[in-house]
Amino acid sequence: MRKYLAFTRGSFMVGLVYRFGPLLSLIGNFIYLGVAYYLWHSIYKNSDTLRSMTFNETFLYVAIGSAVFILLKTYVDWEVSYEIREGIISTYMTKPLDYQTYILFTSLGQTLMSLMVITIPTLLIITLVFKVAIPLGIGTLLFPLSLLLAFVISFCFDYFIGILAFYTESVWGLSTTKEIIILALSGALIPLQFFPAKLQSILLLLPFQTIYHTPLMMLTKPDQDPQIFVSMLIVQVVWAVVLYALTRLFFEQAVKVLRIAGG
Repeated sequence: MRKYLAFTRGSFMVGLVYRFGPLLSLIGNFIYLGVAYYLWHSIYKNSDTLRSMTFNETFLYVAIGSAVFILLKTYVDWEVSYEIREGIISTYMTKPLDYQTYILFTSLGQTLMSLMVITIPTLLIITLVFKVAIPLGIGTLLFPLSLLLAFVISFCFDYFIGILAFYTESVWGLSTTKEIIILALSGALIPLQFFPAKLQSILLLLPFQTIYHTPLMMLTKPDQDPQIFVSMLIVQVVWAVVLYALTRLFFEQAVKVLRIAGG
C-alpha cells in the first residue's frame, strides 16, 4: 500500500506545480455560481419551497455539485486510453504493481489537489459571497465518506471507458457520451427531486445517482433520519465494490488483445 501512496503524493505535487489550470477552473466555477444563483432565485421568486426544497437548499446542492464535478474530473479515461494506444501500458505489465490500483491512487492525488484548490474555496465563496449557510448534522459528518465512495464509482466509469481503447482507436465519443449520461441521470445539474416521481424511482436504482445525488443530499439535508444516510451509504458501497470488480475482470479480458509492435 505504501508504494501506491507514493503515487498519490507525486500526483498531488504535480498538481500543485501546475496551478494555473485549477485556478481557471475556480474562476469559471465562480461565474457559474453567479449565473446559477440568479437563475434559481428567479425560479423561487414566487415560492418558498419547490419539491420540498428551499432556495438555499437547491442553490447549495447545485453550487456544491459544480465543485464536486470538477473534483471528480480526473481524466482517467483519456490517460488510460493514451497509454494503451501508445503501448506505454506494456511497461506496467512487467512491474510489481497492480495497474488499476496504480491509476486509482494516482487519480486520488489529483482529486486531493482539486479539493484543496477548488472545492474548499468554493465552499467559502458560497458562505461569504452568496451568504448561503451550510447546515450541520449527521449528514455533514458522513459527507467525506460518501464523497470518497463517489470518487471510486466515478473512477470505475472513467476507467472502463479508458479500457475500451483496447478495442477502439479513440474513446472521445465514448467519453463524451459517458459524461452526458452521468450528468443527466445523476442529479449533478438538477436535483433528482425535480424529476417526475416515476423517473426518480428508476434513477435511484442506477449507479449514477451515487456519484452526485447521494453526497450532495447529505450536505444539503444533513438533519434527516440517520437510517436514511446509512442506507444511502450501503448502496454506494455495493456499487463501488461491484463496479471495481467488474472493471478488474474486464481489464483482464481486454488486455489479452494487446499487441505491441516496435523495434
